[in-house]
Amino acid sequence: MDAVLGAGLLGLLIGAAAGLLLGRARRPAAAAPPPAVAADRAVVRMLSHEIRTPLALVRGAGELLAEESPGPLNRRQRSFVATIVDNTTLVIGMAEGFLLEARWDAGTPALDRTAVDVRALARETVLELRRIRRRPVELDSRGGPLVLEVDAGMIRQVLWNLLGNAIRHAGPEARVSVRVDETVEGAVIEVADDGAGMDEQARDALFAPGGSGHPEGTGIGMDVITRIVDAHGGRIVVDTLSRRGTRIMVVLPWPAPGGEEG
Repeated sequence: MDAVLGAGLLGLLIGAAAGLLLGRARRPAAAAPPPAVAADRAVVRMLSHEIRTPLALVRGAGELLAEESPGPLNRRQRSFVATIVDNTTLVIGMAEGFLLEARWDAGTPALDRTAVDVRALARETVLELRRIRRRPVELDSRGGPLVLEVDAGMIRQVLWNLLGNAIRHAGPEARVSVRVDETVEGAVIEVADDGAGMDEQARDALFAPGGSGHPEGTGIGMDVITRIVDAHGGRIVVDTLSRRGTRIMVVLPWPAPGGEEG
């Protein structure tokens, strides 16, 4: 029964999300959303919230099976269990992305700043993505802890979506990498690929509402990513050329003197 309910909620979420994305593509950036798109947003928010709990339970059960706590699995069963865990994790990430975007559509939410090791956060995100996407993602996070006062959930979602967009957009043979550096300005998280790159028109469209650098992108758009980074007092730098790959750098600043941050 729970599985049927979860599948039904997932179908509704995907349908509402598709309507929302189509509405974005059809309206000018400055226009207010029409009633149908506003309704889709409300449905996406509700379903994204409702779907996380049953999917988290499914994922937890799958992880217990993967650990073979109830008993040993054969190779085929392990493959099935891995598919369950990986895809529920992927959809939970989508739901969290839609909820985050809904919060920003409703106005600038308060940041839940805590002391976060940015290098550790990048490592955790890349490891999880490697497992789900079955795609090599190179990681360079050498160095000691790089601690900043940031909203960990938001920065994780920014990195998750930048990586997802790079993997989808760059092409199956492209190399995708993440690098975390410490500079005089702060922490720099770089997501790079050596794939298709973007021409000037595609780059300009990147920061339009819903823009992701890929026509099939379904995560939070670059406009929301930019607002999240801006709220942290940071900035985004895009370096791209058609057929030469793309580098997107997120710069998160050190705390201002006196402990005040932007």
